Amino acid sequence: MDESIKKVLILGSGPSKIGSETELDAAAFQMMIALKKHNIRVMVMDNNPFSLTMSESQGNDVFIKEINVKNVLEIIKEVKPDAIIPIIGGLRAIHVTQELQNQGILSELNIRVLGISKESLNVLNNPDRMKSTLNHVNEPSVPSKIIKTESEAFEVVREIGFPVIVKQINQRNREGTERYICNNAEDLSDCLENNFLQDDGVCVIEKSIVGYKQVEMVGVRDQTNTKILISGLENIDAVGVHSGDSMVITPVQTLNDIEYQKLRTATFKIMDALNVVGVCHIQFALDTTSENNYYVTKITPLIGGSSALAARSTGYPIVYVCTNLLLGNSFSEIKLNHKYHHLTPIIEPTLDHIVVKMPVWPFDNIPEADQHLNTKMKSVGSTIGVGRTVEEALLKALRSSQFSPRDVLPSMHEISSDELISQLIHPKSNRLLVLIEALRRGYEIDELEELSKINKFYFYKLKALLEVEELIINHPMELHTIETAHNYGFGDSMMAETWNQPIEKVRKLFHDQNEYPTYKAIEPSAGEFDQGIKSFYSSYEKENESTKESDKTALVIGRGGNKLGPNTAADFYTAEMLIQLHKIGYRTIVMNNNPNALSLSPQISDKQYIEPIQLGAILNIIELEKPVRVFIPGNRHFLLKQLKKYTNLNVQVLPPDQETGVILPKDVTYALNFFVTKTDSYFIGTEKLISNNKSNLDYVTTYEAPYILDKESLENNIKLSQSHIKKSNWIGLVQILFNKKKNGQSEYVGIRPLRLTETVFISQATGINWIKELVKFYTNKLDINKLIDSINYAPTTQTTMQATFPFKQLNVDIDHANSSQEVGAKVKFKPIKIE
Repeated sequence: MDESIKKVLILGSGPSKIGSETELDAAAFQMMIALKKHNIRVMVMDNNPFSLTMSESQGNDVFIKEINVKNVLEIIKEVKPDAIIPIIGGLRAIHVTQELQNQGILSELNIRVLGISKESLNVLNNPDRMKSTLNHVNEPSVPSKIIKTESEAFEVVREIGFPVIVKQINQRNREGTERYICNNAEDLSDCLENNFLQDDGVCVIEKSIVGYKQVEMVGVRDQTNTKILISGLENIDAVGVHSGDSMVITPVQTLNDIEYQKLRTATFKIMDALNVVGVCHIQFALDTTSENNYYVTKITPLIGGSSALAARSTGYPIVYVCTNLLLGNSFSEIKLNHKYHHLTPIIEPTLDHIVVKMPVWPFDNIPEADQHLNTKMKSVGSTIGVGRTVEEALLKALRSSQFSPRDVLPSMHEISSDELISQLIHPKSNRLLVLIEALRRGYEIDELEELSKINKFYFYKLKALLEVEELIINHPMELHTIETAHNYGFGDSMMAETWNQPIEKVRKLFHDQNEYPTYKAIEPSAGEFDQGIKSFYSSYEKENESTKESDKTALVIGRGGNKLGPNTAADFYTAEMLIQLHKIGYRTIVMNNNPNALSLSPQISDKQYIEPIQLGAILNIIELEKPVRVFIPGNRHFLLKQLKKYTNLNVQVLPPDQETGVILPKDVTYALNFFVTKTDSYFIGTEKLISNNKSNLDYVTTYEAPYILDKESLENNIKLSQSHIKKSNWIGLVQILFNKKKNGQSEYVGIRPLRLTETVFISQATGINWIKELVKFYTNKLDINKLIDSINYAPTTQTTMQATFPFKQLNVDIDHANSSQEVGAKVKFKPIKIE
């Protein structure tokens, strides 16, 4: 190992956005832990308030600033790290690193870049250099050429043939803008005349690979040129749908061994050419009708969503291994955690289970956005289903993404035949339900494969699920029906709803026969070796690999797939709860199904279950683990009521479930925040609520603390607030709302529990981890005097948290964004001027 590295700076990923939710921060957190095990000082720079890496770092080693060249330069000059790590900060961190390297600044300051080679940096997002690299190792890239005239365009087409894609390029940065598919000479002439070449424009013409199969490979390489393939990821949707919006399955299902080995070999050749040390994700497009049948479409030598899915699917500790590799260790020198005591890092994972990833869409919150799927990513999250068969994994993933225990295979009978065919050819976000509806209507599988460009293998799997659905409908409340449904991934809630029966009556049928779900470990040896890995999925086979964790277990139920609104904050909140519960003596179990979730990082819980967040699945885990406490982050009233109805457990929603039916005001200017016990209320601080050109509270998406009030007004507001708190009987974090009228006078306008996002915000503003304090409070571990002593009533710093939105990525123009449309947030601090 390189012993000269004593101090590193991790560049964070900034606010969540489409294409990056919490997987980068999860990787940064895991990397920070691994680095500290080598006694390396770790500093973190980010402006994401929902960063667990920042939250769990030492105060002096955290720099809350936007990742840009100016800020990074300022910090590296101040703290003089031995190295910076940009590979878990996304493309922004990479671009900043490139700029600093190109200017010679890193060399001048003797700062190394860890985790990405110069060769990889040069290729990243540069199509010309990528093509040159691929040519050098005799790997095929999509044929393309820059043209300036119509005659040049037709010369290119004579070489590569129709169909082609035409895209105008920006001469400064060579980034593509609009793209048009041309199937014949007439299309091409019209396209060039009408769109591109009127003003001496420059275009790229490339061979169209729309309809090709998409396959992704995730590999890891060390400095001794040893390489392993972690996972092959098969996109169920064809090229033309962004891989981030596609259903994805692993292991790959529809490639033959020759095709698979070709892609594996190509992956290794490219990693060698780029001198990759660490992880590399490569995307391929395959023409299954041709012998020379693939093109390399993208190379990403970074940790990201695909490596997160590979790690979650296989149980292989990608981030831990990569951290050791970037410090100079080879595979043979890395010692894995005791959980992997029978494995070495050199093992190529082999799976005895199937994992399917299902996208989660933002269109409920932003109906103005075009729901058609194309080459621009639109999903804001995803869920995974894990099972012994494709059908089981597929259905579990669908159940998880639907966010309802009732609509497992919802009918689309209202869609017309013309619209159905249109959506088979031009898919929308309800893609899978349209495929199912086409099968219900009797379309031939060969015909569906031709229309949708989805391999017929998957239609046979969907057809099998429809046959089980028919069994459920026609043979209600029969043990054989329930057993068959379980084996195919159907949940108890769906059967109960279909049969109009209480769920406990359905469950009693199979419990009376001593039938319970068993759980299988998600680990890389396909059951060959006994592991200490504690990540599980349900099965109905005989052998159970999960046993009760302890007599003092806390179960935390995650939010599932990321949606717009408070979900990234909720996942951060979940992760913090797990950490704090462990610190006060509980064994912790998390249940979630988001492959990118912070809360599924194995370092922060004792056990993980990858299951749909639905009542039946939750009850199954409760029956096995018998937790003494169950926590639910976020105000989910239906789930809370159901759990309290069917269990006698201590179930607690955090922030507290305070469903009151109180109508909240529209006009709000500021708030006073309090920590409230059964006997007292303690003032925490003031907060300005800033709406986006509308006074409605729903449109408040920016928060500032403190909100400055004169001493007399503040004292009066505190007294008035405390009188309303007494009337409410609320406990926990409570917010009193005020409106400042045009005459300068303030009036009380409402009371509410503090929301997830604002809980995180006031933690930043006060320097007190309020999630930690709430966990202690609800587990009777809180030292109230110590807490009150830590509150600073006269802060010298103004904290601002501003929501970010996905409107630009979704190509919509919305003036008045509301809190349900948030995709992330950014935070900043500035000194308060004392007048």
